[in-house]
Amino acid sequence: MSYADVVSRVSQIQGQLASLGTAFDPSTAATAPQSSGTATAGSTGQTFAATLQQAQGVGTATGLVGTSGTSSALPTGATGQMTTGQQQFASRLAADTGLDPAVVSAWLLAEENGSAASSRQAANNNDWLNIGYTDSGTYGSSDSIWSDPTAAADATAGWLKGQNTIPGYGTASGGIQAILSTAGQTPQAQIAAIQNSGWASSGYPSLPGLYSSLAG
Repeated sequence: MSYADVVSRVSQIQGQLASLGTAFDPSTAATAPQSSGTATAGSTGQTFAATLQQAQGVGTATGLVGTSGTSSALPTGATGQMTTGQQQFASRLAADTGLDPAVVSAWLLAEENGSAASSRQAANNNDWLNIGYTDSGTYGSSDSIWSDPTAAADATAGWLKGQNTIPGYGTASGGIQAILSTAGQTPQAQIAAIQNSGWASSGYPSLPGLYSSLAG
């Protein structure tokens, strides 16, 4: 190899080394475009992880675990026995509270079913758990919140949580508010809380069997 060839080769090697130095320069790499669909290690991977975590948080906040604004699927055995208003109310209430949809369905049917439910539907009254209907009188039944099953379910969920969402009726007792503390527990625990809440003077003796018939 001639001296000129050696000089030329050294010049090429120096050029390649310069290119490699630029490729690994953090300031240069920061401005380099990233290939789509690929997460790399380091800051890019951390950014992706943070974005994913934020997206998952948004999903939870918008009701994927039973919060307001969504609906929960009812058992097939319930839909054939419920009016359309009951179905919408039950689905929304289950989503709002986290209670088992089959438990909520059984609860509604224990309160209103058959011709009584049909009459309530015809009157566009979606107070399906009979909040305000007491032995001493009826309170708040004519309020506009009951005309829409979704609004009615939201108001009922708020009342169960101890909020003053039922006009003219006040807030729920401690026993009733305790029902929602069983959300996420077994259906049997939820049913027991409803039975022991003081909601119905009878204590809903048929509720466990009604739940079993719907859930099965």
